Amino acid sequence: MVKYVILDFGMVLAYPTTGNWHITPKFMELVDISKIERESLKKAFNNNKEILDRKVLNLEEEYNMFLEFYNNVLLECKYPNYNIEISKKIAYNRTYESDKYKPYDSIKEELTELSKKYKLLLLSDNWPDAIDSLKEYGIYDLFSRVYISSIYGQLKKDGDFFYNPIKDFNIAEGEAIFIDDSEKLLEIAVDKGLKVILMDREGRIEKSKFKIIHNLKNIW
Repeated sequence: MVKYVILDFGMVLAYPTTGNWHITPKFMELVDISKIERESLKKAFNNNKEILDRKVLNLEEEYNMFLEFYNNVLLECKYPNYNIEISKKIAYNRTYESDKYKPYDSIKEELTELSKKYKLLLLSDNWPDAIDSLKEYGIYDLFSRVYISSIYGQLKKDGDFFYNPIKDFNIAEGEAIFIDDSEKLLEIAVDKGLKVILMDREGRIEKSKFKIIHNLKNIW
């Protein structure tokens, strides 16, 4: 019998305001993307992605991480007239300000109904600022526990991150459903003894070997 529902954050509970997790509203305001080659920016993001995999325990550490990330990216792209103050403002926006994400409509209602039947857990490849977002949306207290990857120094793709809720709540095989928008991560979760559901908020996936839902109301 299913007792737990384990949820991802990105594209399950909320989405990036600009359509890109790394390009925040402040990035759009301060950086003229027309002056950067699209492939150059994409390559710079990719070249510096390991910075974002570091263990980060609090907002101050997160800000410093994103400051290094955006500084490296814009320097690598040879952005015209670049100065460090641009990266500072973008990193501050990414860490401390709430306009970078938007929750899906009715997310509080969906989770409230879900919490009446299951214990809810959050398992997200994310940073401490996600906790503030959950609180802002009024849904933080609906979760029995929140697991943020940077705080644990683990990622879902490596597998071990899943063992934290499994061990903490003594979850037996088949007792939890994991909901994510990535089929690859669902495959890893299956190997850990979890049931899985693929979230497709945008309605873009036509076929999958996993059950597809478009909102959390489809679970009950």
